Amino acid sequence: MSYSDPRPYAYSFGEHDFGAASEAFVIRGPKGKQGSVKEVLLSATELFTNTTTEGIIELGSSAGTAEYVNMGLGTTADGAALRMTDTTADLVLEAVPADTDIHVTFNAPTGGTPAGKGFVQIMVEWY
Repeated sequence: MSYSDPRPYAYSFGEHDFGAASEAFVIRGPKGKQGSVKEVLLSATELFTNTTTEGIIELGSSAGTAEYVNMGLGTTADGAALRMTDTTADLVLEAVPADTDIHVTFNAPTGGTPAGKGFVQIMVEWY
């Protein structure tokens, strides 16, 4: 495993009800390895609302930060898929320093009747 031979890892999260609450997770890469965030994918299973603020997927070096990814979910339709790589502004910083945890935060939309469910996958290459 080296920069010229990175290892891709896919981190899959079960269906999350963004409308019900925010939630946080931690991704820990292999010891001594740095990484690159390559993709975040949301597969919606319920319409996402965006009355006051949209739901957001954030990746950072600490909880609730968007140091690496700040992916707004807007009013995504049931059955639709969103990819971080479809909107260049969603990727804030690709490089993850060695031995740094990636804190993943699923932020609920606000206002009205918050709704939105979906499966999330995150792809990181470690080297």
